[in-house]
Amino acid sequence: MEKVINQVRSTWSKDLIIRFLYIKLAPYFQRDLLYFLATDEEKDLQYKKGFINRFPHIVCSTLADFYVDLFKQFGINAQKVIANSAKIPLFAIIVQGDCGWYFLDPINDLFSNQYGLKPYFFGIIPQYKTIRNTHPEIIKLPQEYVNDLDVTLDINYLDDYFFNLHSILTNRRDANVFFGLPRETKMDLKERKLQFYNDKLINLGSVNGFFERAQLYKFLNDRIFNKGEKRFTKVRLMGGLENTHISIELINRDGNMLYEEEKHGRKYVLIKKS
Repeated sequence: MEKVINQVRSTWSKDLIIRFLYIKLAPYFQRDLLYFLATDEEKDLQYKKGFINRFPHIVCSTLADFYVDLFKQFGINAQKVIANSAKIPLFAIIVQGDCGWYFLDPINDLFSNQYGLKPYFFGIIPQYKTIRNTHPEIIKLPQEYVNDLDVTLDINYLDDYFFNLHSILTNRRDANVFFGLPRETKMDLKERKLQFYNDKLINLGSVNGFFERAQLYKFLNDRIFNKGEKRFTKVRLMGGLENTHISIELINRDGNMLYEEEKHGRKYVLIKKS
């Protein structure tokens, strides 16, 4: 992490520093399963007692605290804010950049930043009335301006790649041609797509937390499977705190197929279990 932070240059503008740290430090965090796998009652108790910082395992509040403190080290004003009116509210950040105060939601951009997708919750006017009412000063950063920041930082994204994949692989005929399976059954095609996950997709970026990796498979299913395929594909975070793992089940009238993710060295692989 220090290596990334030390890459910041004194000549950079505030917005360049904010954008760089917001994206590049995301791989060092993962959601705290002691909170995210807890019951609603246990979550409420943790919130009322005050969240414990178990870095690198985070909740929205502790992640916001980290970034607020870090930005202040670079002379950038930042505040942790309550974004909504939920019983356990979302904690986010507002920062004073070069153009004014704007909104950041690092936990909801965590997976996108880790996997190499454009962060959505950076410099937007959020939908939450709470934050809009309490902080009317926040501005929306123009997309062209944000794009220029990425060009300066030489940050590229996978969004266009997945847009193209989606247009091909959610069309059954085009998917057949893509995989060279002109006469396959529906289950054959779903299996081939999972093999494509294994070969090309699941090791992109730096996604290491169990919760975030479950998000990864849900994202891939949304982009690669058509509506019918998604309906009969289940991604689950299994095993609780002791034996946490991710399973993907392909549901079929002729018998379901179960895959589990394992980590072999530095790479993740999908293993067929049944």
